[in-house]
Amino acid sequence: MMRKIGIIARSLGLYHGGVYRYVFNILYELDKKVKEQPIEIVIVHNEAVLRGKFPHCREIYIPLPHTYGARLLFDYVYSVSALKQAGLDYIIYPKNIIPASHYILQAKKLPTILDLGHFEKGLHAYQLWDTLYARALMKASCRQAYKILTISHSTKQAIIERLNIAPEKIQVVHLGIEQTFQRTQKHDKVIRKFSLRIPFIFYNGSITPRKNLMRVLEAFHDIQDQIPHTFYLTGSLTWGADHIHTYIEKNLDGRVVKLGYIEEDELIALYNLAELFLYPSLYEGFGLPILEAQACGCPVLTSKVTSCPEVAGGAAHLVNPYIVDEIKAGMLKILHDDDYRQQLIRRGFENITRFHWQKTAEDILAACH
Repeated sequence: MMRKIGIIARSLGLYHGGVYRYVFNILYELDKKVKEQPIEIVIVHNEAVLRGKFPHCREIYIPLPHTYGARLLFDYVYSVSALKQAGLDYIIYPKNIIPASHYILQAKKLPTILDLGHFEKGLHAYQLWDTLYARALMKASCRQAYKILTISHSTKQAIIERLNIAPEKIQVVHLGIEQTFQRTQKHDKVIRKFSLRIPFIFYNGSITPRKNLMRVLEAFHDIQDQIPHTFYLTGSLTWGADHIHTYIEKNLDGRVVKLGYIEEDELIALYNLAELFLYPSLYEGFGLPILEAQACGCPVLTSKVTSCPEVAGGAAHLVNPYIVDEIKAGMLKILHDDDYRQQLIRRGFENITRFHWQKTAEDILAACH
């Protein structure tokens, strides 16, 4: 029997972060499944760059800009009409929330809960408006859901405890890692472009409070005389980061370099060249950069909290992210002990074999029954 499955892909082009990778890669895999199974995939989106990317899927393109007002119109007005006319059996919502206006739709609804950082008081994981909106609607979305998809067992446990949702209603669909993230020798262009000083330490991710960069910088400041490394940062310069930039300028000028936006091939080269990837985040729903670094042969230091140990799979150095001394000790251990460093690299290559976007797509299809 033919199943008709809709996926909301609104405003993916704004940030090529974890949500973008999740949606783009499952669409890529589902596009292939259309040829093999009795399914129809309907993509509802406002992204001109997505048009024609998935030739075996049906597209409903709603050309609206990326303003807050346009997003609300998309979520609560235009998408409802489009989804109703499509006559879907299931709808996937990849960004936590089922808009309230969608409750009238007969299709079975499956929100993807990426994390519950909005509910962690004192963490300041997200901006105030986003936090208030998510707290108001995320629990209601879970109540309305036919099934709940989530991207780690850590987040599943948080949903059970914080939102009081029955475990059997929640299905974990781990994310994957693209094959482009791998060992490569093509580094010269990137070294020249950024005038890279080798050896170096690397961080890739948003510069927001939950990423714990202030403690990372304090740790690096304390050990800078014991190591020759430069510390390169890249990722979106978002909110709540003014004190981080001020600290770098006052205390680490020249030793910490902000690269800004980089292309994916440049990111892969930086992972390959770095002697250590730092990711001691305070809160993660998954933590894709952990896998990206491991796939490129870069040893990882990450947190022993939330989903980070689950994703790292015993192949990273784990620290308490709130204790600067632990971060310092971990950095020195990896940088000074080559046997340990090589051990982390070998384990990292083994760990990434557990994660495939094809499996993610198959798990989503299995939930649509």
